[in-house]
Amino acid sequence: MKKNILFLMADQFAYHALGCLGSCAKTPVLDYLAKDAQQFTSCYTACPLCLPARGSLATGLYPEELNTMDNYSVGLTPESVTWMQRIQEYGYQTSVFGKIHLHKFVDDLRDLEMQTKGYGYDIVNELPGPRTYGMMRSDYYDYLSEKGLLECYQEDMRRRYKTGPVYDSSPTPLPTKDYADVYIADRALEYLEKVSEEPWFCTVSFGGPHDPWDTPEEYTRLYDNIIPPLPLLPPKSINPNRPKGVYDEILNGTYDPSLTEDIRNMTKEDVIAIRRSYYGHITLIDEQIGRILECLKRRDLLENTVVVFTADHGEENGDYGLIFKETFFETSVRVPMLIWDPERQGKKINTPIELMDLGPTLCELIGLDGEIGHARSLVPLMQGNAGKKRVVSQIFGETMILEDSIKAVFNKENQIYLLFDLEKDPEESLNIAGTEEAALLEKKMHQSLVSWRKETKLVF
Repeated sequence: MKKNILFLMADQFAYHALGCLGSCAKTPVLDYLAKDAQQFTSCYTACPLCLPARGSLATGLYPEELNTMDNYSVGLTPESVTWMQRIQEYGYQTSVFGKIHLHKFVDDLRDLEMQTKGYGYDIVNELPGPRTYGMMRSDYYDYLSEKGLLECYQEDMRRRYKTGPVYDSSPTPLPTKDYADVYIADRALEYLEKVSEEPWFCTVSFGGPHDPWDTPEEYTRLYDNIIPPLPLLPPKSINPNRPKGVYDEILNGTYDPSLTEDIRNMTKEDVIAIRRSYYGHITLIDEQIGRILECLKRRDLLENTVVVFTADHGEENGDYGLIFKETFFETSVRVPMLIWDPERQGKKINTPIELMDLGPTLCELIGLDGEIGHARSLVPLMQGNAGKKRVVSQIFGETMILEDSIKAVFNKENQIYLLFDLEKDPEESLNIAGTEEAALLEKKMHQSLVSWRKETKLVF
């Protein structure tokens, strides 16, 4: 009997946000899942931004190859080849509920439903991103309208993102039962309560804990007495004359002046508040996952289902003097990855991997050859064999390469402007780029960049 696949995805869920990893967040369901899962502790997204990350995950191609280095790109085209198509062609009923974001948003997401189905889904119930639930039409938009909740929600979003500050952490005006991530779980449960014995692949893609920090009050209240860890400080550059890049532009205001001003105005209390809201949102999502797993258990489906949990990218929540993502720091570019297979014992795997390798892995677990683009199955690594030596991520024309614990960030001119030894400096507190001591390291990482570009046929 072919195994079913439940693919659980969150948006902007930092790699260390699971309770079992020491986070303040209460995640009993995911912690339970992690205990018996293949837990990849060093999983890196191809891009710390939604659209490119998800496109790379679906196709096994890097953002530069997809010509998708930001959220304003077109995204996947109707001709795109995905691993979801292979699963569909293998006889699986495929479905997706929630945020997909494989293409640029349009005024009504349902206008692109046939294109999304072409990526490999039989059933589609698509939502946009959390900032735009009240702007772009979808089934959820109509749901809020029918409930008489749309206008108050739209006003709340205008207040947060037009008048600001963007780090406003006041609770949503929506009842919890009508909150987007509960809605997404409800739609998935309607499907899973009726799904037949035929093999199925179901994606449940939550919009949270992506900002806004508008978690329902009952969940934020769980953390009223929790003092979150202090945010990580911006790294100290040993050489102040090192090359510069997007991270510097964000901090000095040339990249996004309004965002920079908000960051400068944030207080210690503001950071504590957004972190408490973030933890609360994670707990809400954890509960929705619990509802879904309980449904499968009650229907005797769980023991024949591979369950995956991951995210498209992380969230800085005040770390390095930033909020949101869009950098190559660990809290932005590194994500959780759990693969629960009823036939395998749980274990931790610390080898750095790429998020895009998930597709071929799921394919191999159900008996398919899943190689697509540059993505390769992680099953050999799960069996104890050696894994990748190099991890790559891209955004805004910049490229990050991680190899042998050395992380180098190249700016648009292919100069290294951030350089860290994660083994010695896991919090990325000391930037050694542009120093004499790091000259050999920089040479090695430049060679790695050249090698990667040759392999991917991306020329300078």
